[in-house]
Amino acid sequence: MSKNDSENETLEALITQINELLNEIKNEQKNMQKTLENNHKVNMQKFSKLLEYDKICDMTNTLFERRLASIEKLLYEVFKS
Repeated sequence: MSKNDSENETLEALITQINELLNEIKNEQKNMQKTLENNHKVNMQKFSKLLEYDKICDMTNTLFERRLASIEKLLYEVFKS
């Protein structure tokens, strides 16, 4: 009987250790999930800012292209005459 009791205690200790490890893994996964969600939010905000910046650059480029086109036209007319 003593051997069985000893084996049972050993098995119970192993089961306890396994449960502790499983709980640690579960907690780590929860922490990783929270970190991923936070990173995703930050990345989406950064992408939004980049899109906004890109739109501003496009508008600025359009204005410069119009100005350059009008300068080219004036230069062409000056040198043509």
